Amino acid sequence: MSTSTEELLEAWYRRLRESQFSHYEAAKAFERMNYWLGIPSVMLSTVLGTSIFATIGESVNTNVQILFGLVSVVAAVLTGLQTFLRFSERSEKHRAIAARYGSLRREIEELSAVGENFTREMITPLRESIDRLAEEAPNVPERIWMKTQKALGDNNASFPSRSKPSKRG
Repeated sequence: MSTSTEELLEAWYRRLRESQFSHYEAAKAFERMNYWLGIPSVMLSTVLGTSIFATIGESVNTNVQILFGLVSVVAAVLTGLQTFLRFSERSEKHRAIAARYGSLRREIEELSAVGENFTREMITPLRESIDRLAEEAPNVPERIWMKTQKALGDNNASFPSRSKPSKRG
């Protein structure tokens, strides 16, 4: 494989690795946010529903009625935010995109193992796949991108060449 072809594949490999790790980190972050909104929402709704049934037929203090009203509003807001922000859906989208980036990384590893028999016809479909994936991928929040860049650091240079064993991330 020529030096320029190897340099091109190495650059693509690094970018795919950055994107893969960033999307996995984004998936984890959105999953955490989903739990942070979802669990309190379920708990508040459950407590509220149970409390209302417990007080049926009893005269309830005005302060307790106000408390039930506030809990009901908070539960509704949390549920609304969870529905509107779609953290679960966003998490799954990032996870699926990350897996596809990983697939493209493995394709580059495979092409690198082939070596000298590399042709333009082998590179062009790979580039087209990378381009399509980049168009489909949701944006990774900047703080997550920066965190990933810092975490990868020099480890990002682990391109699978024929002279050294592949390091998988």
